[in-house]
Amino acid sequence: MSEPSPLSEYGPIGQEGTFLDHVGGIEWRVGPDAVSIRLTVRPAHVNPNGTVHGGLILTLLDFTLGAEVERSLGAGQQGHPITIQLSSSMIGAASLGETVLGSARVTARTKTMSFVSGEITCDDRLIASATAVFRNPRIA
Repeated sequence: MSEPSPLSEYGPIGQEGTFLDHVGGIEWRVGPDAVSIRLTVRPAHVNPNGTVHGGLILTLLDFTLGAEVERSLGAGQQGHPITIQLSSSMIGAASLGETVLGSARVTARTKTMSFVSGEITCDDRLIASATAVFRNPRIA
């Protein structure tokens, strides 16, 4: 992942040619204390009800939580965290044209695992929340 400078505005996630590039529209901001993501819902992101697809919300949660683990470890040069477990609750919906935001925080860490929680919001509405366990990258 290419990392925007601390306290920068949102920018591309640098995932050209990957699944996240195929999803499209995901931007992030990396600060000294947190990562946040945003995505404006496009026609390709919605389900037949006209709201953001649940699979996209899970993808955003996985990316946001993993990026926060990586930021907190300073691990970008050593590899990326690997999702071991992700539990989520879908609470609301976002519609075409709305912008969703993701945030996360590491709640605990061992030498090999990180525990993290986060959420996706739209305006003042909670869209989804999650907790996850990530395998920390091995340090060479």
